[in-house]
Amino acid sequence: MKMRVFALACVSILAVAPAAAQQQPWPSKPIQMVVSFGAGGTADIIARMIAEELSPVLGQPVVIENRPGAGGNLGASVVARSPADGYTLLMSGSPTHSVGPHLFKNLSYDPMRDVPPVAMIAIAPNLLVVNPKLPVNSVKELVQYAREKPGQLTFSSAGPGTSGYLAAALLKDNAKLDMAHIPYKSGPEAVTGVLSGDVGFIFFTLPALLPQVESGKLRALAITGRERSQLVPKVPTVAESGFSDYEVLAWFALFAPRGTPEPVVQRLASEIEKILKRPDIREKMAKLGAEPRFMNPKQLTDFVAVESPKWGRLLKDSKAEK
Repeated sequence: MKMRVFALACVSILAVAPAAAQQQPWPSKPIQMVVSFGAGGTADIIARMIAEELSPVLGQPVVIENRPGAGGNLGASVVARSPADGYTLLMSGSPTHSVGPHLFKNLSYDPMRDVPPVAMIAIAPNLLVVNPKLPVNSVKELVQYAREKPGQLTFSSAGPGTSGYLAAALLKDNAKLDMAHIPYKSGPEAVTGVLSGDVGFIFFTLPALLPQVESGKLRALAITGRERSQLVPKVPTVAESGFSDYEVLAWFALFAPRGTPEPVVQRLASEIEKILKRPDIREKMAKLGAEPRFMNPKQLTDFVAVESPKWGRLLKDSKAEK
């Protein structure tokens, strides 16, 4: 009889052990933040900034892994297939969640369904730069040059769907231009294409371009926001250059696999909101030409629901590459 009681007790302990393990508080191990773009771009810099601030408040390292390619969809698809346990996150934005579904008809995942929002983090304009050998000094001159040489002027980007690609597509559509797109695997590689003279121009985020502009290796023509940037106050907006309704902003947000526990999502959103309110973080963002812009999961979902159709119409009307 004693032996039987002992055996039943052992079975009971073994049965309870897995449930106890599942209740282990989150996070109990390092968190991976996949960045869907290459190292050195604004998405990467913001990801590292947020990871550095999250690590101490969560009590675990937040490790960055860059997975560029396919307009950001390579990294996003990796996260979509990851366990929904709060230990794999995605830093991305409009390329994967607003634009990708309109450009890539055979995506292996649904961005908003399979990698839903955690929090919006920041917005930032792009800078339009050209290789100095290109004989243009303004947007008007660039447009005139493109019209005089149809099909010859080229622009680079980190792939269809990125904010730089959208900025060029919008200019191309508004000015009715015939220009060729040269896609690269990452933003820094796309910038290198312009530096080398292989490509005529690029729209890209400020941090990666400013050193090249200041050294004279690239020439800045315009900024894509509604207002001029404090980092390049002498550079006009595209709107000032004859296209009054023109505005393209990159936005950066955190996402997680579908099914990630709601308390984990809410904890991350809450901590990010606190981080973005800090003056030192706002100052760091300003030096990137970015502005903190917090949205919770519902707000960001509603934002994408409005923005995505807008870009879909542009890409359809402009017959942009798929």
